[in-house]
Amino acid sequence: MAAITPPARSVFETSPEKLRPFLEGLAVRVSGGSNWMVRKKTVCDLLLGLDAFFALPAAERSALMANGGASPDIAVAEGKAEGGPEDFRKVLPLYVGAILEGMRETVIASPEQAAIYLLSIHPEHQAAAEGWMLADPRNGKSVRRLMRTDRRYRQLMDRMADHWRAARSN
Repeated sequence: MAAITPPARSVFETSPEKLRPFLEGLAVRVSGGSNWMVRKKTVCDLLLGLDAFFALPAAERSALMANGGASPDIAVAEGKAEGGPEDFRKVLPLYVGAILEGMRETVIASPEQAAIYLLSIHPEHQAAAEGWMLADPRNGKSVRRLMRTDRRYRQLMDRMADHWRAARSN
């Protein structure tokens, strides 16, 4: 097990007031999973679903929100209703960080958990996952296997590539 240091800068403290209940709701949905295999699937499904929503044309997204098909808080995530998939993908690590922060876990103990923690915007989450992987060679091997074989996780990683490319260029 690897200890998780609480993040120095909270996503909840820096996000708009209207977005906080949405982020807290995501954390509650994920924490309801009975184990990290279920939680990993939930994180991937939620974020891939939001990505698909933002891939729709702006007019369709607005119509869905007006008809109650999607939460208006999703539009707040981008700060504007016309944000597209590229914009949303840039904030995916923020959503992962908010979910994990909302769960308030203290240790990493499984490959599924470590894999999700690696996707967080918080360096403390990433460091805890890396520490767990380095603590035992089998841990690192199991996370790398998951990265290769889990289709949902791989899709989420691919979508986060925009964020990581932008962070490197700054």
